[in-house]
Amino acid sequence: MPSASWSPRIKRVFLVLLAAGLLGLAAAQDGRLTFSPSSGIVGTSVTANATGLVAGESYDLVWESADAFWNVGDGEFMGVGADVTNTVIATLTADANGNATARFDVPEDYGYLHNVFVRQGETTAARQGFVVAPNLTISPTSGPIGTPITVTLTGVGFRFWESVWHLLYDGAHTGWLSAVTSKGTATAVIPAAGAVGMHTLQVLSGTHPVPYLNQQQAPIYVPQVPTVQAALFEITEGPAAYWPSLEEQSLPRQTTEFGVRTLPAIVSQYTSGTVGSPLVLNVFGFPADSEVELDYSAVRGNRLSGRGWDVVHVPLGTAMTDADGKATFELLTPDDLGGEHEITATSGEVSASLTYTITPSVTFSPEGPVAPGADITITIKGVGWTETANIYTLLMDNGFIGYGCGFNSQGDVTIYLKAPGQVGTHFISLFPAIYQGDLAGPGAPPNTATANATYLQLPMLNWRDHPGEELPAFTLAFEVR
Repeated sequence: MPSASWSPRIKRVFLVLLAAGLLGLAAAQDGRLTFSPSSGIVGTSVTANATGLVAGESYDLVWESADAFWNVGDGEFMGVGADVTNTVIATLTADANGNATARFDVPEDYGYLHNVFVRQGETTAARQGFVVAPNLTISPTSGPIGTPITVTLTGVGFRFWESVWHLLYDGAHTGWLSAVTSKGTATAVIPAAGAVGMHTLQVLSGTHPVPYLNQQQAPIYVPQVPTVQAALFEITEGPAAYWPSLEEQSLPRQTTEFGVRTLPAIVSQYTSGTVGSPLVLNVFGFPADSEVELDYSAVRGNRLSGRGWDVVHVPLGTAMTDADGKATFELLTPDDLGGEHEITATSGEVSASLTYTITPSVTFSPEGPVAPGADITITIKGVGWTETANIYTLLMDNGFIGYGCGFNSQGDVTIYLKAPGQVGTHFISLFPAIYQGDLAGPGAPPNTATANATYLQLPMLNWRDHPGEELPAFTLAFEVR
């Protein structure tokens, strides 16, 4: 409060300044932000209107989002994590009445509700929510049987109840469109399957093993988000479209710069490969004219017997060093579990190691056309053991059938099925999935089992979003005659 000894003029100046400060504070607190439209899909042009600002002042329009990530470690899956992010998407300057307008395009980002702030430094003058609605597109929209259809869904959420959208092909459940590490955009490629004519692709929301069909009646319903979207694809006459060979669909081998920095050392041109791919290892800095033993680490056990699993060391062979302490091993990538393996060379007290990753590969038999109802066999090698890598899911003509597990069988998944009865071209697709784990994350209920909310063991159609290991997807065509 002003001192009693202040002059009347000083008092008047103080009161004017105090009033101005209070008015400015009121403006900062009483600001209001609206949008036109109030929601929209990625790319929508939006007009932001702010009122109650300080005349002549400039402000930032700040978009709140997240850096979401899969929480994995030590072979376990622990759900989704997210860090809050803030991005300036426009600037506003208040006119003499404290009003300001700015335009922005909805960024390619996670769907559902985003806070948007009018800020000046650390001070928030106004805040409003904007809903990013999911949007389905496909490309192309027509083509012969087998045409690769690219399915794109923007505006997928990262929070628990917003993160799962199911794809259906002609009413058959195909799998899950996730977008945790792809910033809200899910992309999948599936073959055009079925007879000549129109086929319906639709996406339905629901964080469950299957779509939640009446979500508009749920307590988590967001009216601005359509829970069912669809697109049509027309299969035209003509020969089946080409798909790459199964070998071409495997992950490319990772290479390393050939060089020795410290001794002893074990060096390889490749640090990854499918089962059976050639592997040449050179060791340096070992005792001259001595035997070198080579082995690799592997996991043995399962999750069902109760005994768990152990890390074992599997011999790969021996070789003699030359007078310079060098030896060469020529071998094939072991037929074992997928994932990282430590390859170790040992001679007496001298040893060196490198990390080598076994990646998945697929074969199909018999070769050539099959009769209706005939036996077919799909074999996957290099399936992993972690909670994120030990299963592959299988689709027949874009319909999800089930999964196979490779832990107990040391990375080998052999699946026996019957060929469809309909004569023509058919497709089998294999997608990675998440076998089990803790579904903790933003917005998750305290007990996900009780809530029956689980996206585990579903085909991850946007396979590049798979947590933990990098795993490929495969699609193969075969003829029934």
